[in-house]
Amino acid sequence: MKKSAPSPRTAPTAAPARWNNALAATPDPHALRKRALILAAGRVFGDKGFHNTTLDDIASALSVTKPALYRYVQNKHEILYECHRMAVGLAEEALEQARQLHADAPLQALRSFVALYIRKMTSELGTCVMLTEYYSMTAEHNERIQQRRRVIDRGLRDMVAQAVERGDIAPCDPKFAVFFIMGAINNINRWFSDQGPAAGPDIAETFADFALQSLKPTA
Repeated sequence: MKKSAPSPRTAPTAAPARWNNALAATPDPHALRKRALILAAGRVFGDKGFHNTTLDDIASALSVTKPALYRYVQNKHEILYECHRMAVGLAEEALEQARQLHADAPLQALRSFVALYIRKMTSELGTCVMLTEYYSMTAEHNERIQQRRRVIDRGLRDMVAQAVERGDIAPCDPKFAVFFIMGAINNINRWFSDQGPAAGPDIAETFADFALQSLKPTA
């Protein structure tokens, strides 16, 4: 008596892509999951506003449960802090790289910082509009971020002051010059889209040129 052939197995139904497929070929799933959480939260905050967004909204955007989020953050204020921490880290990297590239040319170092920071920000943070939500952070988180930003601010002011001393640009107040440049950069997240007509690298080079032109280079 012949045995009946086993019935073919039904192919499993594809499940929603959890964590936005952030785990492909990564040596550090925890870090990448947390980054995926922050970036997804940035998009949701941009659509609904920080105060109108819940952790349930963020969990839904990642196709995970709300309890899964608690392995990485305790509340949405911590997510906001992590987004700012990522941004200031990118600025610190850009400043250090600019110094190494142009150790003896402060004006070119300033231009490189602007271009590098915008490239990093648009490629890694994208439309993370909650970077404009300074006043929604806790006092403790805000102070941590501001301490690091003050170090970056002093470094950039030094570049402007050195460029003035060398005669590369006309005399100006380094504080206001840096406020002007960083104000323009920090506003990019309000309108930038990786699906838009202008790519991040193009925006970076354009803003870097504008930054130098605004400082009235001498002949």
